[in-house]
Amino acid sequence: MQDAQAWLEEHQAQMANELETLCNLNSGSDSLIGLSQMADWLTEYFKPISSIVEKIELPRYELLDDEARIRFQATGPALRWNVLGSSPGKKKKLLLTIHYDTVYGPENPFQVCERYEAIGPARQPELRMRGPGVIDAKGGIVVLRWAVLAAKKFLDLSHIDLSIVLTPDEEIGSPASIDLWQRIASEFDFAMLYEPCLADGSMVSTRKGTGTFIVVARGKAAHSGRNFHEGRNAINLACQVALAMDALNGARPNVTINIGRIRGGEAVNVVPDLAVLRVNVRVSDREDQMWIDSQLRQIAQRFDAPESGYRVEITGGMSSPPKNVDETTAKWMEQIERAGCQIGESISWKRSGGASDGNKLAALGLTNIDTFGPEGDLLHSDQEWIRLSSLPRKAALTAAVIKGQCF
Repeated sequence: MQDAQAWLEEHQAQMANELETLCNLNSGSDSLIGLSQMADWLTEYFKPISSIVEKIELPRYELLDDEARIRFQATGPALRWNVLGSSPGKKKKLLLTIHYDTVYGPENPFQVCERYEAIGPARQPELRMRGPGVIDAKGGIVVLRWAVLAAKKFLDLSHIDLSIVLTPDEEIGSPASIDLWQRIASEFDFAMLYEPCLADGSMVSTRKGTGTFIVVARGKAAHSGRNFHEGRNAINLACQVALAMDALNGARPNVTINIGRIRGGEAVNVVPDLAVLRVNVRVSDREDQMWIDSQLRQIAQRFDAPESGYRVEITGGMSSPPKNVDETTAKWMEQIERAGCQIGESISWKRSGGASDGNKLAALGLTNIDTFGPEGDLLHSDQEWIRLSSLPRKAALTAAVIKGQCF
């Protein structure tokens, strides 16, 4: 591992350059052109690992737009590479995966990376990069690639099968990739996901579950001057529903309800007959999940009043169940800590309120740790940054974990 570490450290500048190129290419979740271009770029980028890539076309997914119309949306392909061990016997099967989409669409002003110095945790200057997706999760792509390159160069992989899968839709809840996960999750013994670790280097142990509920409020349109009292204001109705749902915050300590978006109305002199409300929830366990689902549906039912000219419909639900630490996960955490010791890294663990594809894979029975990516912070904002020195260090950690599974 010392040789592998040194080799990775020697390539830190190259990793940073590759990351900058990768992040300056837009791949917003809804940009089919950007996702297609990114898939082509990644196909070339991973050729030193394998020239054989499987481009997996994913099914269209259903969404409800702000006019309450059902649409079917296409996405980019999933990409899969296999590095298969030569041993004829039973081999450990590891999945290394992360998404290549970002929250920054082509219209977002945050499109270009910049490097700068900042004072790090040890009160010493360190080199950082600010840019769209530098840690969520294009930095993870760079870490994954270089980790496998190091493993192929310095380790005996004859007793292990590695599969790399990159997906195009995690930032919108993996509505198309879930079909792929359901098909292939059972192939593997363990999954390593390259979401960013925390800014202090801690890895994530448990994650809250998350889901989005969509409320469609319907009223009756009318002229706001001539026929105001004949109208039924759907925006007012949606706001009442939103306030009732928001009031659930604090009822259970590990449940949060975020009123994320309301869309409705057109001309201000028309009583709006339609409003669409989107609500994100976070829960820690199955009991919380069942409780919030029941509560939100009860509220929607309470405000559904056809006799008064108002209708309320609710769809959606939990897309990522809570991800907790079971006995098998705890054993893998111990192995990761031992791997960290081999490269001089002390591994610590913290809980997170965020969700990832790790939630879905765990629910499908595939044990995983989902923060093998680099260090940084402020993801999903125009201040998203990465600590560049973490790129080779996190790649070395993956290589050390793989080394522990080679025999």
